[in-house]
Amino acid sequence: MSSTPVPTRLIPLAAAILVAGLVPFGASAASAASPLVVRDAGGAAVYSGDAAAYPSFSTATFADGCPAGTRDGARLTVTTGGSTVVVSATVPVGGGAAVSVPMGSSFAAVVPSGATAATLTLECLALSAGVPSAIAPAATLAVTLDASGWSVPGRPSPSPTTAPTTTAPTTSAPSPSASVSIDPGTSASAAPSVSASSTPAPGAASASNLAITGAQVAGVAGIGAVLAVAAGLVLRARARRRAAAQD
Repeated sequence: MSSTPVPTRLIPLAAAILVAGLVPFGASAASAASPLVVRDAGGAAVYSGDAAAYPSFSTATFADGCPAGTRDGARLTVTTGGSTVVVSATVPVGGGAAVSVPMGSSFAAVVPSGATAATLTLECLALSAGVPSAIAPAATLAVTLDASGWSVPGRPSPSPTTAPTTTAPTTSAPSPSASVSIDPGTSASAAPSVSASSTPAPGAASASNLAITGAQVAGVAGIGAVLAVAAGLVLRARARRRAAAQD
């Protein structure tokens, strides 16, 4: 059995058809690769929490945006055991931009008691007079439920943070010895130093001067007394001579 050779001019055409068929497949694969991310009130991604908290998280975000034909609005639903419950309001969608939908419920309020798994879905809508005419599930997120809350399988739960255990510094009262201690430099300068060349104290000099002055005064007084006696004798002798001359 002989095979019919393929004309070489058809090879580029076949390659172009193959590439054209792979491009939409690659685009859909890239779209499916973007996950649905739930975030807290601060915008940080979270992967676990309290199932009874209201709401259980702040928002769910899908980075790829809604597909064409369902860009009138978006909402969140939770599915458990074939039952689906809408858990958010319908929010407007801006073209093909990223979609962020606020959570409007807790998992515990919409999941039957004893359920251990649920699926969170971001749905894109085509609206007609405010009523969904077409619904496209854009992204989903599996959630595990247990007594401690909800979590995303395969994601580690954040370790609890421990508050710092630092205590306020204590101020100890100064010890008596510290309050009366003397600076060595100050005590050295304050203590009087004894020197061989030190001058006599002013009091001692005054006392010696006072003793010398008293001796001099006594001598002068004695000389004055002698002179007074001599003068008296001279005057008495003159008085006798005058009296004799008159007789």
